[in-house]
Amino acid sequence: MRVELESGETYRDVVLRGESLAGGRLRMVELERVQLVDCDLSNAEWEMPRLVDVTFERCRLTGLQVRRARGTGVRFRDCQGRYVQLVGCELGAIFERCQLTESSIMDCQLAGAVFRSCDLTDCVLSGSKLPDADLRGCAIGGLRATIDDLAGTILDPEQAAAILSGQARIRVLPPAVDAPAV
Repeated sequence: MRVELESGETYRDVVLRGESLAGGRLRMVELERVQLVDCDLSNAEWEMPRLVDVTFERCRLTGLQVRRARGTGVRFRDCQGRYVQLVGCELGAIFERCQLTESSIMDCQLAGAVFRSCDLTDCVLSGSKLPDADLRGCAIGGLRATIDDLAGTILDPEQAAAILSGQARIRVLPPAVDAPAV
Protein backbone atom coordinates (compact mmCIF):
# COMPACT_ATOMS: atom_id res chain seq x y z
CA MET A 1 0.00 0.00 0.00
CA ARG A 2 1.45 3.37 -1.04
CA VAL A 3 1.06 6.22 1.43
CA GLU A 4 1.24 9.82 0.26
CA LEU A 5 1.84 12.27 3.09
CA GLU A 6 -0.48 15.27 3.16
CA SER A 7 -0.49 18.44 5.22
CA GLY A 8 -2.59 18.44 8.37
CA GLU A 9 -2.93 14.65 8.48
CA THR A 10 -1.81 12.13 11.12
CA TYR A 11 0.05 8.94 10.19
CA ARG A 12 0.74 6.10 12.63
CA ASP A 13 2.63 2.82 12.30
CA VAL A 14 3.64 3.44 8.69
CA VAL A 15 6.80 2.37 6.84
CA LEU A 16 7.75 4.36 3.76
CA ARG A 17 10.42 2.69 1.58
CA GLY A 18 12.10 4.28 -1.39
CA GLU A 19 9.50 7.02 -1.68
CA SER A 20 10.29 10.38 -3.23
CA LEU A 21 9.08 13.30 -1.15
CA ALA A 22 11.59 15.58 -2.89
CA GLY A 23 10.54 19.19 -3.19
CA GLY A 24 7.28 18.52 -1.38
CA ARG A 25 5.72 20.86 1.16
CA LEU A 26 4.08 19.59 4.31
CA ARG A 27 2.49 21.69 7.01
CA MET A 28 1.37 20.43 10.40
CA VAL A 29 1.73 16.75 9.55
CA GLU A 30 1.84 14.35 12.51
CA LEU A 31 3.97 11.22 12.32
CA GLU A 32 3.91 8.59 15.08
CA ARG A 33 5.95 5.39 14.94
CA VAL A 34 6.81 6.05 11.30
CA GLN A 35 9.88 4.79 9.45
CA LEU A 36 11.23 6.46 6.33
CA VAL A 37 13.79 4.14 4.71
CA ASP A 38 15.77 5.02 1.57
CA CYS A 39 13.45 7.97 0.91
CA ASP A 40 14.33 11.17 -0.94
CA LEU A 41 13.37 14.32 0.97
CA SER A 42 15.75 16.62 -0.89
CA ASN A 43 14.61 20.23 -1.01
CA ALA A 44 11.38 19.38 0.84
CA GLU A 45 9.87 21.91 3.23
CA TRP A 46 8.21 20.72 6.41
CA GLU A 47 6.59 23.32 8.62
CA MET A 48 5.39 22.57 12.15
CA PRO A 49 5.52 18.76 11.94
CA ARG A 50 4.93 16.73 15.09
CA LEU A 51 7.24 13.70 15.19
CA VAL A 52 7.03 10.88 17.74
CA ASP A 53 9.26 7.80 17.40
CA VAL A 54 10.12 8.58 13.79
CA THR A 55 13.16 7.06 12.06
CA PHE A 56 14.83 8.40 8.92
CA GLU A 57 17.17 5.69 7.64
CA ARG A 58 19.49 6.06 4.63
CA CYS A 59 17.42 9.00 3.44
CA ARG A 60 18.55 11.76 1.14
CA LEU A 61 17.89 15.00 3.04
CA THR A 62 19.88 17.43 0.88
CA GLY A 63 18.39 20.90 1.26
CA LEU A 64 15.56 19.72 3.53
CA GLN A 65 14.01 22.59 5.50
CA VAL A 66 12.26 21.78 8.78
CA ARG A 67 10.70 24.68 10.66
CA ARG A 68 9.19 24.62 14.16
CA ALA A 69 9.12 20.83 14.44
CA ARG A 70 8.25 19.27 17.80
CA GLY A 71 9.15 15.71 18.60
CA THR A 72 10.62 12.95 20.71
CA GLY A 73 12.34 9.74 19.77
CA VAL A 74 13.43 11.07 16.38
CA ARG A 75 16.32 9.14 14.83
CA PHE A 76 18.36 9.93 11.74
CA ARG A 77 20.58 7.02 10.68
CA ASP A 78 23.04 6.97 7.74
CA CYS A 79 21.38 9.98 6.07
CA GLN A 80 22.89 12.32 3.49
CA GLY A 81 21.87 15.78 4.64
CA ARG A 82 24.06 18.45 3.15
CA TYR A 83 22.44 21.91 3.44
CA VAL A 84 19.72 20.74 5.87
CA GLN A 85 18.04 23.61 7.72
CA LEU A 86 16.49 23.04 11.13
CA VAL A 87 14.89 26.26 12.36
CA GLY A 88 12.99 26.76 15.61
CA CYS A 89 12.71 23.01 16.27
CA GLU A 90 12.35 21.27 19.64
CA LEU A 91 13.49 17.68 19.17
CA GLY A 92 14.68 14.78 21.22
CA ALA A 93 16.87 13.33 18.50
CA ILE A 94 19.70 10.97 17.69
CA PHE A 95 21.80 11.44 14.57
CA GLU A 96 23.95 8.43 13.64
CA ARG A 97 26.53 8.42 10.84
CA CYS A 98 24.84 11.32 9.05
CA GLN A 99 26.55 13.63 6.62
CA LEU A 100 25.28 17.10 7.61
CA THR A 101 27.95 19.34 6.06
CA GLU A 102 27.04 22.97 5.53
CA SER A 103 23.76 22.53 7.40
CA SER A 104 22.13 25.08 9.70
CA ILE A 105 20.67 24.47 13.13
CA MET A 106 19.15 27.77 14.18
CA ASP A 107 17.04 28.71 17.20
CA CYS A 108 16.49 25.03 18.05
CA GLN A 109 16.10 23.23 21.37
CA LEU A 110 18.00 19.94 21.13
CA ALA A 111 18.46 19.02 24.79
CA GLY A 112 20.21 15.68 25.14
CA ALA A 113 20.56 15.18 21.38
CA VAL A 114 23.19 12.66 20.35
CA PHE A 115 25.34 13.02 17.25
CA ARG A 116 27.32 9.79 16.64
CA SER A 117 30.01 9.71 13.94
CA CYS A 118 28.36 12.55 12.02
CA ASP A 119 30.02 15.01 9.68
CA LEU A 120 29.14 18.51 10.91
CA THR A 121 31.84 20.23 8.84
CA ASP A 122 30.99 23.88 8.11
CA CYS A 123 27.67 23.69 9.97
CA VAL A 124 26.10 26.79 11.49
CA LEU A 125 24.76 26.57 15.03
CA SER A 126 23.10 29.82 15.95
CA GLY A 127 20.76 30.70 18.80
CA SER A 128 20.19 27.05 19.64
CA LYS A 129 20.17 25.41 23.06
CA LEU A 130 22.02 22.09 23.19
CA PRO A 131 22.33 21.18 26.90
CA ASP A 132 23.78 17.69 27.30
CA ALA A 133 23.93 17.23 23.52
CA ASP A 134 26.77 14.82 22.70
CA LEU A 135 28.94 15.71 19.71
CA ARG A 136 31.90 13.46 20.57
CA GLY A 137 33.48 11.72 17.61
CA CYS A 138 31.91 14.01 15.01
CA ALA A 139 33.84 15.99 12.42
CA ILE A 140 33.33 19.66 13.33
CA GLY A 141 35.92 21.44 11.19
CA GLY A 142 34.69 24.89 10.22
CA LEU A 143 31.77 24.70 12.67
CA ARG A 144 30.33 28.18 13.06
CA ALA A 145 29.11 28.56 16.62
CA THR A 146 29.83 30.72 19.62
CA ILE A 147 30.65 29.45 23.09
CA ASP A 148 27.06 30.37 24.06
CA ASP A 149 25.72 28.24 21.20
CA LEU A 150 27.70 25.27 22.51
CA ALA A 151 27.00 25.83 26.22
CA GLY A 152 26.30 22.51 27.93
CA THR A 153 27.33 20.30 25.02
CA ILE A 154 29.58 17.29 25.46
CA LEU A 155 32.73 17.43 23.33
CA ASP A 156 35.80 15.23 23.06
CA PRO A 157 39.18 16.84 23.93
CA GLU A 158 40.14 17.49 20.30
CA GLN A 159 36.82 19.17 19.58
CA ALA A 160 37.07 21.31 22.71
CA ALA A 161 40.56 22.43 21.73
CA ALA A 162 39.40 23.30 18.21
CA ILE A 163 36.43 25.30 19.55
CA LEU A 164 38.48 27.14 22.16
CA SER A 165 41.27 27.99 19.76
CA GLY A 166 38.81 30.01 17.71
CA GLN A 167 37.47 32.00 20.66
CA ALA A 168 38.83 35.10 22.41
CA ARG A 169 42.36 34.64 20.98
CA ILE A 170 42.78 31.46 23.05
CA ARG A 171 45.73 29.38 21.88
CA VAL A 172 45.75 25.64 22.49
CA LEU A 173 49.26 24.16 22.65
CA PRO A 174 50.58 20.82 23.90
CA PRO A 175 52.53 21.05 27.20
CA ALA A 176 55.91 20.42 25.57
CA VAL A 177 55.61 23.40 23.18
CA ASP A 178 56.80 26.85 24.25
CA ALA A 179 54.27 29.58 23.69
CA PRO A 180 55.43 32.00 21.00
CA ALA A 181 55.88 35.62 22.03
CA VAL A 182 52.98 37.85 21.18
